[in-house]
Amino acid sequence: MTGMNRKEFLKLSGILFGGLMIPSKKTFAKYLLAEGNFRSLREGVGIYTNRGGTIGWYVSDDAAVIIDSQFPETAKYFMDDLRNKHNTKVDFLFNTHHHNDHTAGNVYLKDFVKDIIAQENCVKLQKQNAKDETIFVTANRTFTKEWNENLPDEKITAWHLAPAHTSGDAIVFFENANIAHLGDLVFNGIYPYMDLAGGCSISGSIKFLDVIIKKYDDETLFIFGHAANSERVTGNIDDVVCMKNYMEALLSFVSKQIKEGKQLEEIAKAGYVPGFENQKATWDGALKMNLEAAYIELHP
Repeated sequence: MTGMNRKEFLKLSGILFGGLMIPSKKTFAKYLLAEGNFRSLREGVGIYTNRGGTIGWYVSDDAAVIIDSQFPETAKYFMDDLRNKHNTKVDFLFNTHHHNDHTAGNVYLKDFVKDIIAQENCVKLQKQNAKDETIFVTANRTFTKEWNENLPDEKITAWHLAPAHTSGDAIVFFENANIAHLGDLVFNGIYPYMDLAGGCSISGSIKFLDVIIKKYDDETLFIFGHAANSERVTGNIDDVVCMKNYMEALLSFVSKQIKEGKQLEEIAKAGYVPGFENQKATWDGALKMNLEAAYIELHP
């Protein structure tokens, strides 16, 4: 592995990523599976967890919004529950990024929503990664930097800063509720997935998270795409700071190892990132992926 170049690494990570997106893959079962949970948070905003990234939702007497869609079968379970709260057409479905566990359910939810919205790179990456064009649905409305929507009782802002988890990440913020869905910008308490082929940037993640920390406040409630358990898919600003600190520690640790003359194969054998000994791995090879991604970013 000492001679691995960026192209070879991307090929290997693409194979791994392909496995992640297949629901039946036993290797990733723990990562993808969570107890089904349809839960209200505040001011009409709530979450749904099942298999894949956390779905966010907003319902009022006059409007309904969904954030991310998991997989077709879990999207159906979610929609069955949502229709008990709101039985008319959903105004918007936002996709926070292109990964299948956040967008594959579009194919089911498209019949219940007026518009699907995403950052423009999300759509590009969906199309690039699609194996069968007949079974995926992309956003029909896109934005580059920001999208604003005023509903009767809520104001929604979706915005993108820079390549981070992918090159097409978007945050969706409910102003009145003071709740922000961060997609996979935060993996709360666990090693994040590093999709270099999809534009992942650790330094970009640090920049994006730093802006989030400065933009929102101690009262903001955050929704995360993945976490160590179903209770931790929501959290506060301290969780966002922790994710930023982990990314910084990861780059610092690998940079130090490179300066000491160590090769990728040796660096990838580390048992933890200093200061984050309790970070959890929810699939085999998660820490190794993080270390390899940092090495590639620092030593292309």
